[in-house]
Amino acid sequence: MTDGLTLDEALRALAALEAAWKDDDEALTALAAGGPGERALPALVAAYGEHAIDTLMALAFGLRSSMTDEELEELTDAVSSNIGARMSALLAQTLCAWGEAAAADDLAVTKVIACTVIDAMRAVTEEPSKTDVLPLLATFRTYALSHP
Repeated sequence: MTDGLTLDEALRALAALEAAWKDDDEALTALAAGGPGERALPALVAAYGEHAIDTLMALAFGLRSSMTDEELEELTDAVSSNIGARMSALLAQTLCAWGEAAAADDLAVTKVIACTVIDAMRAVTEEPSKTDVLPLLATFRTYALSHP
């Protein structure tokens, strides 16, 4: 996984996104309990959100694995000069700060962060209001499993 997230963290965050979407407090409580050395759930969900937003922004601007250094530099310049990309980065930073400040077992904050992350994920799809969330999360889970 990229951006400092392990595969286990990405899968835990995705499980939290799904539980928040389903309003499943029991599942969120279990995920919030975590284990020794695990990141607090609100912070983890926010960190995953930052990773997802960054990834989706790069893809929206045409990032490809076969790009040359020059093409990557041009892409970076294009993203940096785009107000939508800058606002997305600000959103991600805000979510991360909020997630870090929240108590590990604050389910209300975790749900708000999770739903904001889901909305950000949906925002880059063709028809955001018609995008089914659970299949979208399944796609992200498959991506995480295939890019550990």
